Order: sequence, then structure tokens, then C-alpha cells
Amino acid sequence: MEKYVYVIISRTPTSMGKIIRKFLKGKYNHASISLDENLNQMYSFCRLSVSNPLVGGIIRESVFTLTIGLKDDVPINVYRIPVTSEQNELISKFIFDIYNDEEVYYYNFIQALGLISKKKHAIYKTYICSEFVMETLKQAGLKLTSLESYKITPTDISEIMGRFIYYSGNLKGYPFIQNTKTKDDERFFCRTSLLYEVVNTLRHFWKVMYRDRNSKR
Repeated sequence: MEKYVYVIISRTPTSMGKIIRKFLKGKYNHASISLDENLNQMYSFCRLSVSNPLVGGIIRESVFTLTIGLKDDVPINVYRIPVTSEQNELISKFIFDIYNDEEVYYYNFIQALGLISKKKHAIYKTYICSEFVMETLKQAGLKLTSLESYKITPTDISEIMGRFIYYSGNLKGYPFIQNTKTKDDERFFCRTSLLYEVVNTLRHFWKVMYRDRNSKR
């Protein structure tokens, strides 16, 4: 039985998403990868909490996190990529190794700014959404472009993945989507104090900048 992985690019209803789309001059600003057609096992690098767009890492996404809990629908493209059983296992292993790594992976806000300024570089154990998706495929031997993963934007993905298009339309209109909330969704929408978020943001920024400084040595 043939196996597939699914790459999703989306137009998220956030202020940060609008800024990224403006500078990239593209329709989409976010990328995710799913291990199943229902998008129940969909992963990406983005904000960890609805209340703080500045602190991010790897999360398990859903229709609720992509819409940030708003009623607005989200335009998406879904690309279905055929893989072997071995490639599927490598993709799963790569994702879950990051998810469970004791040395936490962070969202690379420096790289996000690099997309806007066109000054991009990789940083140890940090990703942005499109970099994470392409690196995941690359780790399974699916090198679909000569570009390095950290140089790829969601707009680039739509061009690279064109031949694999499976669905184009609104997220809630995707025929296989399931609207059941999970514990991951509950954590995403759990609000914390302002003081906690300020401290958490400063810590996150320091960690990423520290790794960036060491990677340049």
C-alpha cells in the first residue's frame, strides 16, 4: 500500500502572518507537514501559545491552532507526496526526535526576520516553519530542490511542490479535516500572566541569540 506525507501551506489570520506575506509578496505565510490525510498528525514550528507570538517551537497543529481560534477560515494548499515505508519512518523519527529532544528546539525569530531582510542563515536546533518542513523531507532523502532548507519560504514551497497538489481551498472545506480538540489545542489556548510571558520571551530571545553567536564561531 502506497504511503504519503502531506505538506500544507496556509494564510494564517495573524498580524505576523500579514507582515510576512507583505514582504514576501505571496499569498501564504505558514508551512506544516502532516503524517496523515486527516491532518491529525500535523506539525510545524510556530508560536507555542495563542497569547504570545514571539515564543515558538515545534507544535502539533490543528484546525483550531491554524485559525488561532477565530471564526475566519484559512486558505490552504495541501500537497500529497508519495513516500516509501522507510521514508515515512524516517520522517516520523525526525519529527518525534525534535519533539522529544531534551535540548529544546526553538523558533528562529532571527531567521524569520531574515526572510524579510533577505539575510538568511541556519542556527543550531532552531527552525522556522518552511525550513522545518523542507528539512524533514530532506532527512528522508526527499530533496525536491537544490535550495538549502533555511533559504526556503512558504511561497517557494508552493512552487517546489506544484506537481503534488492535492487540495486548494479553505481549511474548513478540506474534506478530510476533523474538528476534534486535543490536549495540544488546550495547551495552545491556555493563557498565562503578562509577567510570565515577558520573562519567557526574554529567555527565548536570549537562547536563540546565544546559539546564533556560537554557530558563527
